[in-house]
Amino acid sequence: MRTYSGKYVDDNAIAANGFVASVKEESFLVDGGLLALALNDERKYYPDEVAATAVNLDFAQDEFVPAADAPKYVPSPTFAQKMLRADEIIQDRYDELKNYALRFKKLKTRISKKFDSINQGRLQFVKLSVAGKTLKLYLNMDIETTDPKFHCKDMRDKKTYVTVPVLLRIKSGRAMRYAKILIDQCAAQHGLKENPKFMEVDAIGMIEQFLYGGGEEEVAAENADMPETGAEE
Repeated sequence: MRTYSGKYVDDNAIAANGFVASVKEESFLVDGGLLALALNDERKYYPDEVAATAVNLDFAQDEFVPAADAPKYVPSPTFAQKMLRADEIIQDRYDELKNYALRFKKLKTRISKKFDSINQGRLQFVKLSVAGKTLKLYLNMDIETTDPKFHCKDMRDKKTYVTVPVLLRIKSGRAMRYAKILIDQCAAQHGLKENPKFMEVDAIGMIEQFLYGGGEEEVAAENADMPETGAEE
């Protein structure tokens, strides 16, 4: 049973109270066209009320059109951009730590959008990233082998860091000393040998090459063994 307005009468309510105590409405979709018809009727039969509470709405548009001055999506800065914006202390620590890690044989450094990765073939050795005033070092080693006083963080539960699960946050000179100890321990665990003929790289120069060197997605530099120039001593 329905009322004149198209509502269903609640038969249970009639049985309990003897009269129509409540109703339940038919569900229907209120779209832009229906709202436009309703507004036209209000303008026709109640022009004064509509004018007094005029709201400039265009119900004919089914899609929302954002305002011209609405904020647009701004992508997060890349590792290289953050490093170039970092203060001189962060840049110096990055340069020192990168060269310290690169001094082992047959390592390659590769800059990507989020990291500076130093690898030996398929072996991921260490990764460097930056967040604010903190330089982050990720190492391919077991956190159980690290000294508790270093306060390293276990990142094994995150897929991105599964191959470099030990994180050390570097904010001081003491943390830099810890970082070098961990790099040496990690190298020893993977059997890496120091290259006595290693030549230091310009870490910030490589960052600039990544950003301005022709739009390449990555920049790689290899620390290969230097050719022999004479007989061994």
